[in-house]
Amino acid sequence: MRLLYYFLKEAVRGFYQAKLMTVASIVSIAASLFFTSLVVFALINVQNLINRTSELADVAAYLSDDIAGDTIALDELLEKIGQMQQVDTVIVVSKDTAWERFAALYGNEILESVDDNPLPASLEIFLLKQYQSAEGANLLQQNIKSLPGIESVRYSREWIDLVEKFRWYFGLVTLAFLTIMFVVLYFLVSNSIKLTIYARNELVRNMHLVGATRLFINMPFILEGMLQGLAGATICVIMLLITKGSLAHMPIIWETESFSLIKIITGIFSIGVFFGWFGSISAVRKFLV
Repeated sequence: MRLLYYFLKEAVRGFYQAKLMTVASIVSIAASLFFTSLVVFALINVQNLINRTSELADVAAYLSDDIAGDTIALDELLEKIGQMQQVDTVIVVSKDTAWERFAALYGNEILESVDDNPLPASLEIFLLKQYQSAEGANLLQQNIKSLPGIESVRYSREWIDLVEKFRWYFGLVTLAFLTIMFVVLYFLVSNSIKLTIYARNELVRNMHLVGATRLFINMPFILEGMLQGLAGATICVIMLLITKGSLAHMPIIWETESFSLIKIITGIFSIGVFFGWFGSISAVRKFLV
């Protein structure tokens, strides 16, 4: 216990040996972890958006009023579309149903200004999984447009594809940025420990002369780096909780079953301490071997 107290005391004293570099290291760790946390939450929200819209129809075909009111012609149209190789399911959305959906989304105020229902009946078409893409939908659009009674066809999942592409590019750019940031963190922590070693060079030399073990000499410096990581992670968590509180009114998902807030905070502390350990261990290996 007394030995641990000595290590911690020496680690804390090392903070004052290189104040500027230590503060820069802690602030950089906090900023990097905070940015990484925001990226994680952004990806969670994008994935949740994609999951929530995965059950939406892939293609919407809008019907003319003539065929919407003709049961026989509508059944024939449904049979033709259902036989197409890309199609899994077709659902008829009547004008009344379209009215109810619009009212649920936007309220009745807009619809009160019109006498008749201006919304067209439509078909919600779900594609087989292997055709759920812009190419598969475009091919189906071309086939459906030529059918009688179809006024227009729209690929309703097009924006979902854009979101998925954005997620991929966003993840790629983020990975590259984080790689650079973590390399910078490594050098900041390492250089901070090196400056502390330089400042206490005479003491370290004397400890070598009196026969102190390598572990006894190195441990305060390693703990100092870990404390830097812990301090940076603590600042990051505080900033994250403040951000969460200030954005509480917005429909942002902060945790899921797989990524609970407790797990993310635990991960932040673990990553912070790891980078502090990794940077300091490399510094002592180079200068105190």
